Amino acid sequence: MAPVLGIRLESDPGMRKSSPTPVRIEPWLVSAILLGAVFVLCAVFYVWLYVQHVENGYHLSTMCEECELLSTVQRKLTLEWTQFQDPQWLEEMGRDRFGLAPPGPDQKVVMR
Repeated sequence: MAPVLGIRLESDPGMRKSSPTPVRIEPWLVSAILLGAVFVLCAVFYVWLYVQHVENGYHLSTMCEECELLSTVQRKLTLEWTQFQDPQWLEEMGRDRFGLAPPGPDQKVVMR
């Protein structure tokens, strides 16, 4: 540098190059950043829980509908099973639906 008024800047003790001072992060800034990160993490967790809650509600609704359908099928099958165990109903069904009649004397076979 050129001397100004006959003074060399390099020789001036107040104008010496100083080493860079380390940047100090304020403690409140660090705690605010950590608190914000915790808040965001909690918010994401809350949203995930809410989505799981809604999905479980839909799944439960589907399972209830399937349970009602299976109960209806079970009632119908139980009714049909009891009809097949009734001999009078079987006789009527054989006579009306299939044209069956009791066997004649010539149709009987005696087994010894």
